[in-house]
Amino acid sequence: MINSERMKDGFYITFFLMVIPLVFTADLNAADLRFAPRGRLFQPLLADPTEPRFALVSHLNNNRLEGTIGGSWEAFDVAWNNGVLLRSGMHAGVFTQLRKSGATFPLETTDFMFAWHTDLRHHRFTGRFEFAHISAHIADGFNDPARTPITYSREFLALYGDYRWPPLRLYSSLRVSNHAIPDIKRWRVQFGGELNSGLLLGRNPRLYAAYDVRIFDNSGTVVNQTGQMGVMFHTSERNGFRIALVGHTGRSEHGQFHDLSDHYVGLGVFFDM
Repeated sequence: MINSERMKDGFYITFFLMVIPLVFTADLNAADLRFAPRGRLFQPLLADPTEPRFALVSHLNNNRLEGTIGGSWEAFDVAWNNGVLLRSGMHAGVFTQLRKSGATFPLETTDFMFAWHTDLRHHRFTGRFEFAHISAHIADGFNDPARTPITYSREFLALYGDYRWPPLRLYSSLRVSNHAIPDIKRWRVQFGGELNSGLLLGRNPRLYAAYDVRIFDNSGTVVNQTGQMGVMFHTSERNGFRIALVGHTGRSEHGQFHDLSDHYVGLGVFFDM
């Protein structure tokens, strides 16, 4: 088993080794500070179902829906004369699972996330450091008396990095939990990629494909895979919406159902802001 304390120490060392040389090679007196800038530096990952966004995915192979509400606010950024840009803010999300039942959609479970992030950009490289809290709760629409609600609460530190060769984006991340109830998902390793087509009709739309893999400890090593193929209508700042076919295999990403297998194909609408 991987020692979580050693991973946490390695996490801090990696973060400071990445950030400190970039910041201190610049003239600190030449830094430009702005309040409430617009937009994230590290763009949310398209195929990662744990990223906060506004989205709705209807499963095609069962009677479930996945609904997500989320967004971010940037507090400030600092730009240096060597091309380094650092931006900090907060993001939050609500991740729900609903059941299709005639003309109604009973809510089965809800996961709440709140996080503080610091993003860093230098040329084609972008990184994100975040500290987040997640809790999960059974809702009143869940109707399986054999499954007892559990206490699900955790905080974690995460470090992301990506590199762009337009139209390709490759990324990876490491997440370490410093507090976890139940004692699972103490660590998570992630990697994936995104590929966009050229412009089809003037400025929009574009075709895209995205693939995300998350490896974590949940009473043994578990691999979750999620992919998307679809069309996006984005501005140059990656604001807009997407329509995509979604596939997922592995375990459920919902905390209350963390031990259940989850395999689905769905049709989703995603709003990127």
